Amino acid sequence: MKCLGKGMAVLSVCASAFSGLSCTASRQGGAEAITVLPVERLSDDFIMGADVSSLVSVEESGASFYDARGKKADPIELLKEGGVNAVRIRVWNDPYNADGNGYGGGNNGIEAAVKIGKRATQAGMGVLIDFHYSDFWADPNKQTAPKAWKNFSVEQKKAALAEFTSASLKKLKDSGVNVTMVQVGNEINNGMAGEIFDGEVYSLVKAGCEAVRNFDSGIQIVIHYTDPLSEGYLEHKCSLLEKYGADYDILATSYYPYWHGDVKKLSMILRKISNLYGKKVMVAETSYPFTDEDGDGFGNVVSSMSANQEFNYPLSVEGQAIAVRDVIEAVANVKKGIGVFYWEPAWIPVRRYDPDAPDAQAVLDGNFRAWETFGSGWASSYAAEYDREVRSARNGGTWDNQALFDFDGKCLESVNVFKYARTGSKGKLNVVRIESPGVTFAFGKKGELPRTVKVTYNDGTEKDEEVEWDKAQAEAVLGSPDFGEYAVSGRLKNGRTARCTVTVSASNFLQNGGFETGDLSGWTVENPLGKGNPKVDRNNQNAKEGVCYLTAWEADGYDFTVSQSVSGLAAGTYKCFASFEGTGIQNPTETQLRVSIRAKNGITQEFVSPVEIPNVWKQFFRAEIPSIKVDADTQSVTVSARIQAEFDSGSGANGAWIVMDDVNLLLVE
Repeated sequence: MKCLGKGMAVLSVCASAFSGLSCTASRQGGAEAITVLPVERLSDDFIMGADVSSLVSVEESGASFYDARGKKADPIELLKEGGVNAVRIRVWNDPYNADGNGYGGGNNGIEAAVKIGKRATQAGMGVLIDFHYSDFWADPNKQTAPKAWKNFSVEQKKAALAEFTSASLKKLKDSGVNVTMVQVGNEINNGMAGEIFDGEVYSLVKAGCEAVRNFDSGIQIVIHYTDPLSEGYLEHKCSLLEKYGADYDILATSYYPYWHGDVKKLSMILRKISNLYGKKVMVAETSYPFTDEDGDGFGNVVSSMSANQEFNYPLSVEGQAIAVRDVIEAVANVKKGIGVFYWEPAWIPVRRYDPDAPDAQAVLDGNFRAWETFGSGWASSYAAEYDREVRSARNGGTWDNQALFDFDGKCLESVNVFKYARTGSKGKLNVVRIESPGVTFAFGKKGELPRTVKVTYNDGTEKDEEVEWDKAQAEAVLGSPDFGEYAVSGRLKNGRTARCTVTVSASNFLQNGGFETGDLSGWTVENPLGKGNPKVDRNNQNAKEGVCYLTAWEADGYDFTVSQSVSGLAAGTYKCFASFEGTGIQNPTETQLRVSIRAKNGITQEFVSPVEIPNVWKQFFRAEIPSIKVDADTQSVTVSARIQAEFDSGSGANGAWIVMDDVNLLLVE
């Protein structure tokens, strides 16, 4: 009877789809049906949300949306038909220059929020207003104060923030918008409205919460962070909210599968937060690509060609739907998990760009004019006065391959995932995931590659299937490889590819070389200038290995040394290496990895490797000293890093930030 009930529910949904708008393309003989397993214990009031902040600018640019039959339709209604019951809308204070030219990214002033909010309210949806308290994008890497607040003290900012919040909510209410939730700040991991220190940041957060509560006590207040899977990170942020007395209802996080890791761990962390602090929890942003292609002539931020992105689902319409379904399940499995918002499902190209088409240049030029005029790209050239990351005159859409509509605006079958999470949907059997096993070989010792890998299918089944590894790659790894990570590709019997990561390791003679103790145990810091605040932080998104790393930040720069001495080493040849990353760094720096060998007679020999900071988040530079001779006359070996950096004022960053991790001293022979 249980299975029959589910089947009847699916049939009733299908029948209703024919009576109005429909995004169920497969049932009109179009796109192939997809498999989405239903989520158990999904409450009737679970929020199935969509952030449609760019919608007005996309439509004003000339883009149109269509249902599965190709009939022009309102995207809000198409999302509703797919199961969406709430929208999220970002609000910037003043995203325009003095001449009234918009900064782009949707030109999301309060007027745009009113337009979108009214449409959502008329469709019977709830509305989450996402105040960035900035004139343009606010995220963990930048929290720039609005132009009007640039020279304000913290007390003045508190008053201005409260006034802006109240005035905006009044405008929305007077326009008939049903505001059900308000987000006080956007991804405020590292600050808000230009403030970076905890006391100042949380005084602003508290002021925003009080303004919302005073305006309408029935509105739910959301606090939003990202990097949810970093061990202890969200717990620490919740403790600060409690310490500074912020009055809020919902702790929200961004979670993107290709950046943030295992979705099952997300559920565990949200459950822990909810139990510890008694708050409701939700995912305020998630998404996944339906294709690896670009649709508008401006590259996508998420692509298989990009570094530090791991795709555990196929880049397909079905893969997109299953990825979202799994996030919904992760939140629903938390007792106080209340919902998920998909980020920018309607941010489609103005016109589809095909580089091989005869009119390719004309289409690209037209897209550029629309990005500039209507703000439908991630930025316009006018934003450069406010945001230093805007360096080009052409800044198009970066999210079109993650929309729930194709490049021509036709809804994809994945738009129904919010509905299918309740009812389920069945297509043909497909592979969802092929495990990429990781094995560790001890340096100089023989190892073995796994004979099978785990394959997961869209019906939830898992099988261990035999794999044949690439012969040349396997021989190289099974021979005598150097320290480090190696990738070996393989092929299953059905022709699909697999990948194994082999780590060749040895005993590190440095204590706490990866800083995984969470502190500077074993290390000595010399910081004569007292700048940079060198410390160990915990965040797997910034660490090279594990979850901890040494870090420093300063508005203008710093110069300090971290060192560790080791004695009693056996005679032999050693290797030393360490990894560095950062942003806002002026290259070349004076940062160096050093090894000093002190003989028993007091003579010292020094080796130096210069360090180039990539100035790209998650991109590490490996400094290495490959051949360090230790003999019976060696008294001690000292490994040190002189970390010296100056702030690059043209970088777009808000200071000089550096990470050092994975410092190793290994015996080579």
